[in-house]
Amino acid sequence: MSLFCGIDPGLSGAVGFITEAGEFVDVYDMPTLPTTTGRRQVDAAELADLLREHSPAFTMVERVGARPGEGPTGAFSFGHTFGSITAVLAALGLAHDLVQPAVWKRRAGIPPGAGKGASVAVCKRLLPKAADHLARVKDDGRAEALLLALHGRTNR
Repeated sequence: MSLFCGIDPGLSGAVGFITEAGEFVDVYDMPTLPTTTGRRQVDAAELADLLREHSPAFTMVERVGARPGEGPTGAFSFGHTFGSITAVLAALGLAHDLVQPAVWKRRAGIPPGAGKGASVAVCKRLLPKAADHLARVKDDGRAEALLLALHGRTNR
């Protein structure tokens, strides 16, 4: 059975998996570890283990960039996270692509300017078996990872 993966980058992002038929498999918060400065960073080894375990046929990653009003430290950290994710995918030889947030959100039916709650609502509607994994306020990253997996499945 082929699996599709979606990755919502960021330390509060997530990694989601669906089947070829578009059924929910699992979703995980982005694996992180603390640094010596007290900040967190992506745990690339744990992310690699997770991807090896599920061995997706294709992975869709949200293409991210600097955010308006973000300071240099935050921008560097976000870039480091994105780079770590794409490096793990490349090192594992996993087929993947990047997609702009506006593109996948439009195709998922999320209106422009909608809050993170819209991603959760749409994901629960499209993948009702994932609802138990989307119960916390901070689970928007999980919802977006699963919606990215759906986008990768249908637009690969």
